[in-house]
Amino acid sequence: MNAFIKKIQTTLNDRGYGPTPHFAKAEFACDCQGAYCNGFPAAMNLGLLLKLEALRNALNAPVIITSGLRCEIRNAEVGGIPGSKHRIGQAADLYAPGIDITRVASIAESLGLTTILYLEQGFVHCEV
Repeated sequence: MNAFIKKIQTTLNDRGYGPTPHFAKAEFACDCQGAYCNGFPAAMNLGLLLKLEALRNALNAPVIITSGLRCEIRNAEVGGIPGSKHRIGQAADLYAPGIDITRVASIAESLGLTTILYLEQGFVHCEV
């Protein structure tokens, strides 16, 4: 394991799952704003967080999380599938300002993430 990944993993283990060097825990909270849950209906997957941190570093640019965790009700409100990986902390929707989302998706895939492009909405769904 390289030193960077070991440092990140230690940070995550010491502080729950956030923040990583470039992401705060709050960025992954359910966006129901407390209407249906406490913001964290599940724990974020460590592998996803490590790969998102690697994506941010590979892009050398900020990565904006538009959707992380989702409670069951919020997931239904936004049209998410019942078995959405957002519900179990294994997915995030994101973009990097000023970087084409096809490039973001390509790099994410090279890091082992599965992606779905939402070209019209301007974001990439990434999951483990």
